[in-house]
Amino acid sequence: MPAHILIADDEEQVRSGLAKICRAAGHLVSTAENGQVALDLAQRQEPDVVLLDLEMPVMGGLEALPALKALPSAPSVVIITGFSEVSTAVAAMREGASDFLEKPARRELVTGVLDRVLRHRAVLRERNGLRRAVSALHSGPMIGHSEAMVRVQEHIARVASTPRTTVLIGGESGVGKELVARAIHDNSVRKDGPFVALNCAALAAPLLEAELFGYESGAFTGGLTGGKEGLLAAADGGSLLLDEIGEMAPELQAKLLRVLQERTYRRVGGNRDLAVDLRIIASTNRDLTAMVEEGSFREDLFYRLNVLSIEVPPLRSRAEDIPELAAHFLELFAREFGHGEGHTHLSELALEHLVRHPWPGNIRELRNTMERAALLCPGAAVSPEHLGLTHSAAPRTTVAAANDPRLLPLTDLSLKSMEEALIRRVLQETAGNRSQAARLLGINRTTLYNKLRTFEIA
Repeated sequence: MPAHILIADDEEQVRSGLAKICRAAGHLVSTAENGQVALDLAQRQEPDVVLLDLEMPVMGGLEALPALKALPSAPSVVIITGFSEVSTAVAAMREGASDFLEKPARRELVTGVLDRVLRHRAVLRERNGLRRAVSALHSGPMIGHSEAMVRVQEHIARVASTPRTTVLIGGESGVGKELVARAIHDNSVRKDGPFVALNCAALAAPLLEAELFGYESGAFTGGLTGGKEGLLAAADGGSLLLDEIGEMAPELQAKLLRVLQERTYRRVGGNRDLAVDLRIIASTNRDLTAMVEEGSFREDLFYRLNVLSIEVPPLRSRAEDIPELAAHFLELFAREFGHGEGHTHLSELALEHLVRHPWPGNIRELRNTMERAALLCPGAAVSPEHLGLTHSAAPRTTVAAANDPRLLPLTDLSLKSMEEALIRRVLQETAGNRSQAARLLGINRTTLYNKLRTFEIA
C-alpha cells in the first residue's frame, strides 16, 4: 500500500536517491536536511515512516528519534547509517527504531525494509484498533471479562470493521444474541443507519414474506391500499437482524438467498427489482448444521449467512462474569426505581447464590432477578430471599461429606481429582468460608466459585 515516507539526511545526493526509490515504489515523499526540520514536518504531515540519518547538523538522528516516537501519530523510524555506525544503529533500535539501512542503500534493500516496516505497522494498527474496539464493548452492553466473552467481543470488533459481511449468531435463548447484533451495528460504519429486527418465528410464512419484502397494492386480501414497504427497505443503509432464522420456511429461504447474492428483491405481487444496501445478521438457538443435513435448511443459504459465526456462551459457562453483570443490572434498576446511587448492593451470601445458580434463562433470567431484588430491597444489602431463585443449588458441603472416601477416591491421582480434593479440604478447614478459602488457595473468589461449579461443590 502507498505510504508517506519522510527522508531526513544532510546529504542532498542521499536524499534525492532515496526519494527516487520511494517514489518508484508508489510512495509519497517528503525530505528534510536535519533532524529538527524532520521533526517539524512530522508534526504537521504525520508520515508513516521516517528514514533518519544518524549524523546531521542542528539535530542528529539519535536526538530526533525519541521526539519522533513521542508524537501522537508516531511514525516508524528506519535509521540510515554508515558501516562504522552499525552498532549505534542497533542501539537506536533498542530505543524504538524499527530497522536500519546501511549506506549506500541499494534499491531492493530499501524497498524490502520499507515493505517489512509497513507490514508490521499495519498489523499493529489493526491490533490496536481491535483492542480499542474491544475496550469500547467492555464499557458498553457486552459486559464480561471471561475468556469466552473476550472472544465474542473480538469477533464483534472484527466484523464491525467491515461494511456488509453477514454474521450468524448462535446461542441459547436469553444469552443476548440481539445485544451482539446491536453491538455489531453500533460499532460499524452503518451506525447512523437504521437497525431493524424481525423474529422469523413470530409470523406464519405468508405474513413473514409480506413483512420482510413488502407488498404491492392488491397483492392479497386485507393488504393496505397502496401497498407497503417491507423491513428490507426500512433497513436500507443499516442492518437487518433476522432472529430465529432456523424457523424460516424453505420458500422464503430461497428469496433471502437472492437478496444476499444480488442485493435486490421484489415485493409480494411486484415485478420490479429493488436494490438494497444493508448488512444482514441472522441469529438462532437451533443447530443449523444438523438442519442442513436433514434438508430443512438450505445449504447454500447457510454458507451465505455463516461468513462469520459468533457463538454466545450460556451464562452458566462464564460464572466469573456474574458478579459484574449482577452489579450492573442492580445499579440499573436501583436508579430506575429512584434508590440512591450505591445504596443497594449485593451481600456476599446473595452473590454466592447467584454464582451457584444454573441460570437456565441466561442473561434474561439474571436481569429479571436483579429487577426483583432492586424492587424488594430498596436499601442496604440484597440477601438471598430477595433473589427469588426457583432452581435451588445443591446443599453446602458438610464436613462429613468432605471426609467421605467415596467423594475423594485416593486411588485417583489425576490432577483434576487432586485439585477437587484440595478445595474440599480447604473448605473443611475454613468451615465453608469461601473468601478465606480463596486466599489460602491463592486464587480470587470468582475463580473459586467457578471451580466449585465445575466440581459440583455447593
